[in-house]
Amino acid sequence: MSSPKNALKQLQSVWSRGGQEHAPLPEETKGNVQRTRKESLRSPKHGGVQVNLRITRDEKKRLEMIALREDVSLNEIFSRMLTLYEETHGRVELTPAKVGQTG
Repeated sequence: MSSPKNALKQLQSVWSRGGQEHAPLPEETKGNVQRTRKESLRSPKHGGVQVNLRITRDEKKRLEMIALREDVSLNEIFSRMLTLYEETHGRVELTPAKVGQTG
């Protein structure tokens, strides 16, 4: 593990290569990098629930790459997948069984 002084020297080296004399002070940077997220309709606040899946590492990587390319969350990718599946195969709905009808 490197010492704090060594880490500081490396950081100063990086900043100087970028044309900066020194790293900006915390008060110069605080609050200027923010990523605002629109509140999701999938949040628990809006009735969203969590689903746990077991998939292969390759499938996870592929899903993450799709989400990255589309600039959306994995939740959105699964929602889109469900929509496409239902468009192809129809929506599954449970209906009450009629009396006297067998399976």
